Amino acid sequence: MLVLLFVSFEKVSAKDYILEQQGKRTLVKEHIYSETDNLKIFKLEGTFKDNAGNFGEANSIVNVITINNIVEKLEASNELIYNENIKAYNTAKRANNELKQGVGKWYFTYASKSINAIINSECLYSIRYYNDNFLTLAKCDISEKAFEQIKKIKK
Repeated sequence: MLVLLFVSFEKVSAKDYILEQQGKRTLVKEHIYSETDNLKIFKLEGTFKDNAGNFGEANSIVNVITINNIVEKLEASNELIYNENIKAYNTAKRANNELKQGVGKWYFTYASKSINAIINSECLYSIRYYNDNFLTLAKCDISEKAFEQIKKIKK
């Protein structure tokens, strides 16, 4: 018995969406298990700008587990607030285990209806810390439709 499965793919054109975030990092809570092992919860608060001409507020909740002074697990939820209270949320996972800088991926999970085409988009990001300040750069692969939606946000 031969079963054929036909899948149609909509032609999707990708666009680079570049985000830059900066701000302050604050330790919210810490559990110190030993001299080398701990759990820390941070909040990041600041601003962002993008290559569509937007400028807005950004905040994150970051959960970091360190074992033997190495980042074992890092997860974050990020909120971007554009003009007119338009919002997008992504989750972050780090790909390396350094404490002062990192590279990872963002995955957009929720967004306001007016920019909902960004949902399920993926980004590569890098973050660096200087004392309690941070700088994040992200390059996202989003659809043309998502980029057009983001460009339509009133400046």
